[in-house]
Amino acid sequence: MAKKPCIDLGGCTDCDGCIEICPQVFQRNETIGYVEVIELEEYPEEDVLEAMNICPADCIGWEYI
Repeated sequence: MAKKPCIDLGGCTDCDGCIEICPQVFQRNETIGYVEVIELEEYPEEDVLEAMNICPADCIGWEYI
């Protein structure tokens, strides 16, 4: 089963740590002002896990698709 990182925007503190750690997966959408997940065929699990570990709000998780 494939999985994709997801962000609980209600809990996100906009620290941008995930973008710094994993810019190939996370980006700031300047139009709406939120961090979002970039659409990819496959996500680098190790890098996403590192972003999850440094997230102060613990708002990054996996969505199974």
